[in-house]
Amino acid sequence: MTTHKNTAKTTAKTVDKKNAKGDKTMANKNTDKKSKKSDSEKFAELANIRVPKALRVLKSISSLANDDKYEYTDAQSTAIISALKSAVDDLSECFKNGGKKDEETFRI
Repeated sequence: MTTHKNTAKTTAKTVDKKNAKGDKTMANKNTDKKSKKSDSEKFAELANIRVPKALRVLKSISSLANDDKYEYTDAQSTAIISALKSAVDDLSECFKNGGKKDEETFRI
């Protein structure tokens, strides 16, 4: 019988903890609504995270040029540089067009 009493007490404590967590979740949702950031603040925050990340990745790619550690062909290095330049051109175009990508046009 002792087991039943302990189980009942444990279950009651678990339910109380769940309710307390539920209350905290609701409080966090209300707080989030009050501290909403402007679009400009969100842009600056994300840019301050993403640009340094991109620069670190570019630096790691540039370390591939170390011919003491790696062997590569001119075609391989040209392909890497071309892909990166194309990505930067696409990025630039996105900023010029307000984030809208131009549709590809066919020309002869």
